[in-house]
Amino acid sequence: MKKNYALIIKDLSHSYSKHISDNLVLNSIDLKVNKGELLGLLGPSGCGKTTLLRLIAGFEVPKKGRIFLNNDEISNCNKVVPPEFRNIGMVFQDYALFPHLNVLENALFGLKDKKDSSKVDYLFDILGIGGLRKRYPHELSGGQKQRLALARALAPGTSFLLLDEPFCSLDLNVRLRLRSELPTILKSFNASGLMVTHDPEEAMAICDKVAVMNDGYIHQVDTPSELINHPKSLFVSSFILGNNILKIKSEGNNIYSSIGNIKINNISNHKKINYLSIPTKSIRLIKSKSGKSIVLSKEFLGEFYIYKIAVGNDQIRVRTEISNNFNIGERCSIELVKNSDFFIFPGGYKNTF
Repeated sequence: MKKNYALIIKDLSHSYSKHISDNLVLNSIDLKVNKGELLGLLGPSGCGKTTLLRLIAGFEVPKKGRIFLNNDEISNCNKVVPPEFRNIGMVFQDYALFPHLNVLENALFGLKDKKDSSKVDYLFDILGIGGLRKRYPHELSGGQKQRLALARALAPGTSFLLLDEPFCSLDLNVRLRLRSELPTILKSFNASGLMVTHDPEEAMAICDKVAVMNDGYIHQVDTPSELINHPKSLFVSSFILGNNILKIKSEGNNIYSSIGNIKINNISNHKKINYLSIPTKSIRLIKSKSGKSIVLSKEFLGEFYIYKIAVGNDQIRVRTEISNNFNIGERCSIELVKNSDFFIFPGGYKNTF
C-alpha cells in the first residue's frame, strides 16, 4: 500500500438492514484520497454521501469492505477503531460549537494540554479570528463560527478533515470567501480532507478531485477538468454539466433527436449509442409564431436566462443572452450552435456540431 494516500476505501458496502443484500445505501465503493488533497464527494440528497462520511468517521460499522487512514486499517465488518482514536477532525454545517465555552475554550477543547495555546494562536492568525477569543458562539457571525469550527478541528494536529456541507448555512459572499480559503488552510497544516456537498459549482471550484455519487455508487472520480471534458456516465454529464439528455436513434453517421438531426464522425465505432448529452448553451432559440417549441419557464441568472422548452415529447433547458427575451407560453424554433461540443452515450464520446 503506497504511503502517499491519506485515505483508502476498498469495496465498501453498507445497509441499515440486517442483511447486506437488502436496501444497499452504499454499493462497492472504492476511493483514494492523496495526502494533501481535498476531495469533493458530490451528489444529490439521498445518494449515500452522509452514510459514507459516518463510516469514515467511525459512527457506523460497515457491512462489507475496509477503510484505511494513513495506512492503518480503521474499519471493517469485524473491527472499528472508535472515532476519538482516529485523528479525524469533523466540520459540520451547523458548526457544533459548545455554547457555554468562549472562542478560545472551544478551540482548545480537543487538546490534551490546554495550557499550550501556541497552535491555536497560529490557527487564529491564519483564520483571522484572533480578536474574538473571549466571545461566545452566539456573539459570532456565521462565517466566524465556521472559522472557529475549522480551528477546533485542526488544533489537535488532525491530519484528515471530514467536512459535511460546511458552507451551506452561510450567505453568498461569506461562503465564496471562506471556501476559497479552505484549500490554503489545509495545505498550511499538511492536512487532507473530504468535503461532502450537493453543489457541483462548489466542488469543482476548490477540490483537487471530485467523486460523483448517485444511488450508492460512485460514477466517476476525476479532476474538475476531466469531469467537464470526459464525463463517463449520463448522470455525471447531467449533474455536473447540467446538460440536456435526449433519447436518440442512429443510422449510419446520422443521429436523430427531437432537437434535430446531427451528423457525427466515427459513429460506426459506437453502434450501441442511444443518448445525446448537449449543453444548454449549445442550443439557440429563435422567435417564431409558427415554431413547434414552447417556452415553459424562464429563470433570470444575472448574465443570462435559462429557459425550459417543450420540444415534441421532450423538455430541454436552453441558456440565452439577456437580450434574447421570451415570454412563458411563447412559441419558438430551435437550432444547434455550430462548433459546439456534445457527448453521445454509452461511452461519453465527445463530438462537435
